Amino acid sequence: MFTRLLCLSTLLVLAHCGMEALAQPSIQIDGGKKLDLGTILRGTVVEHKVSIRNTGNAPLELGEVEASCGCTGTVLSRNSIKPGDTGLLSITFNSRTFAGKVHKTVAVHSNAANETRTVIEFSALVIDEIRIAPAHIWFKDAEVGTTSRLKLSVKNHGKDPLKLTGWRSPLAGFTVLLPSEPIVYGDSAEVTVEFCPSKPAPMISDGMFLTTSNPRQSELFIPIYGSAKEFRFE
Repeated sequence: MFTRLLCLSTLLVLAHCGMEALAQPSIQIDGGKKLDLGTILRGTVVEHKVSIRNTGNAPLELGEVEASCGCTGTVLSRNSIKPGDTGLLSITFNSRTFAGKVHKTVAVHSNAANETRTVIEFSALVIDEIRIAPAHIWFKDAEVGTTSRLKLSVKNHGKDPLKLTGWRSPLAGFTVLLPSEPIVYGDSAEVTVEFCPSKPAPMISDGMFLTTSNPRQSELFIPIYGSAKEFRFE
């Protein structure tokens, strides 16, 4: 009798251990791991919510979320997901510094038995209705007390006439001369930028914001680089 009870007890313990061994979380990304954000205007911040499902039979614990670029932000709605339940991962992409085709990744770490590091990929096509060339302003060896001038070309790819309404920049001695007439579809206009430094600067790393009448690109950022030196007679 004792032997039978011992065997039964052993079987129950083994069964319990087997059930514990089989209790595992499993991760699934509803809709797949590859996202297409479509065509977006440069400067737009796009948000997409990804549904994370626990298809296992134990709690799914979500850990660190890695983004391949500082342009991408992530927020988890919860860090623990019960079996059969879902949580949301909010992915935001800031397109301000991009143009053309973009491909980025986000990696989610978890205790999932099937995949401890789940990589989610997203792609987008970033376009400009307003195109500025060159894409940045470069004042190389500007002289103190002397005005340096550069030309920018602003082309309107939008359907409506484009009016350049203003500008701002924290760079001292920097000025912008805007065209007075709207730019019609397909046409370009010149913008003159001037810089008259009051003191030397071995490195300039600044920028200007150009405001427009386009509601989808109402403000454009243009980097300013260069240097300023004292004028010396040779």
